[in-house]
Amino acid sequence: MTPQRGKGAGGTGVRLGLIGGVALVLVVIGIGLSTMKFAQINEGERGIIVTQGRVEGIQEPGIYFRPFAPFTTIEVVNVRRQTRTISQNVASSDKQLYDIDIQVDYSRLTSPDALRASYGEIGVRDEQLTQPLDGYINDALKSASTQFTLDQALSDRGGFAARIRQFLTTNETGRRSPAEQLYIQLFDVKVLDIKVGEEYARLLSEKANLEVQIETEQKRREQIEAQQANNLFQAEQEAQVALTRERGLTAAALEAANRDAQVRAIEGRYWRENPELFELRKRELMVKMLDNGNMWFIDPNTDLTLLLNRMGETSNVVLPPATPEVQP
Repeated sequence: MTPQRGKGAGGTGVRLGLIGGVALVLVVIGIGLSTMKFAQINEGERGIIVTQGRVEGIQEPGIYFRPFAPFTTIEVVNVRRQTRTISQNVASSDKQLYDIDIQVDYSRLTSPDALRASYGEIGVRDEQLTQPLDGYINDALKSASTQFTLDQALSDRGGFAARIRQFLTTNETGRRSPAEQLYIQLFDVKVLDIKVGEEYARLLSEKANLEVQIETEQKRREQIEAQQANNLFQAEQEAQVALTRERGLTAAALEAANRDAQVRAIEGRYWRENPELFELRKRELMVKMLDNGNMWFIDPNTDLTLLLNRMGETSNVVLPPATPEVQP
């Protein structure tokens, strides 16, 4: 009977050992689960892994899981594009007070070094960033307003916004720019609205009306000048056409006279070279002269060639009449 009692005691010890092992495993699992760190990092966010106050790493979008991490925390930082709208009453360089609304678009830098520095110097919450950012924007707005007259600010909002951006991104002597100090990047700066007083608004309205009148008068003068220029051009064209026509007529008359002279010269040459033709032409002339039944006397010294050349114009030829014969 004694051996049987020993066998039962051994089985009990084994069972106790198994139970203890299972309990130990359960304790370890419980400790692991209780100290486990789990985080879901979405797009537009970054996770800063901090262990015992030291930044251990940067978690990109995704799931972070680490067991047995009792001294580790995950700080989620918003790196999306954000917008700040600032309204402020400022004074222009010509001592005019006005209200202005501006918009600044920005986001945190996403590089690991910038996120580490931002965590240590500023913090991870949005309000920890926007508080100093608003102060820098207000300072830049006041500085920019003193470099523009109110009229310039109204007419050149793009230049005004560019000046504000310059104040936020330019390094001063021995000092980082506000954007660098806050570890942000600026996307855009816009002037949304400028509100002026009633008196200045009335002056602006009168100025606008005067500019419209000046522009209208300028356009009227330009139209008159254009009409005058057109009339002058037409007159010059008409004069040019008349001159061209006169030149053409003169050239035609000269050409006709030249050809007529050439014909007469050729006729004279033919008559000199053909005596028979010359005699025939003289007889034709005599016949024409006697058509009216009159007797004409021609001086023997008369150049008959001239008469023959003007044969077709006998109506215009004036010959001395023959004197009647006197009876003895």
